Amino acid sequence: MASYQAKEYYQDETVVSAYDRVRFISISGTIVNWLEQRLLMRAMAGVRPGGAVLDLPVGTGRMARRLAAAGYRVVGADVSAPMLQLARELAKESREPAGLLRGDAESLPFADGTFDAAVCFRLLPHLPAEARTKILREMARVAHRVIAVYQPHKASIWWMLNGLILRRRMPRHYVSAKELQEELAGSGLRVIRSHALLKGVLMSRAYVLEPVASD
Repeated sequence: MASYQAKEYYQDETVVSAYDRVRFISISGTIVNWLEQRLLMRAMAGVRPGGAVLDLPVGTGRMARRLAAAGYRVVGADVSAPMLQLARELAKESREPAGLLRGDAESLPFADGTFDAAVCFRLLPHLPAEARTKILREMARVAHRVIAVYQPHKASIWWMLNGLILRRRMPRHYVSAKELQEELAGSGLRVIRSHALLKGVLMSRAYVLEPVASD
């Protein structure tokens, strides 16, 4: 599998141990966490109760625990061994069950149609286009529904505020609206609907997608 910054960055145990603290402990981080979990559950509408869900990448297990609490049968996969170890520790503390395994999203170790849904938060804008397409195709292969979260184009006010003014670590790869449509179609997916993280603000958007049947 190809190597790129996002894949290598989260192999560092120091980075992993600080992940939730840096992003979600502050007042603004707590709000973002609440908004993202609300976005997740809105996007999950229509996925049968008790269904099998793949959380990719699982990271520290934040979304996996929310999905398990909602009654889904969750499997979390991540390429980072340190992330998986932390996710296991946090899952024990919360008592929300989720299967966790190490795997590269570009070549998932699951049979076709294993999951009712595959969820991908906080990953795609960090990846080059070729890797994004491979991952989307793999999610389309293993799941009947895909929930993929993208962030807005770098020319947006959101990007300028966070990246240029606040100097936060920002995703390296963005797509325009036209490029996004082409990317999803090229990955064998069609948009059912989409939901904004915060209505009226150019921020993350969750795209609810279905695989297109091949002829």
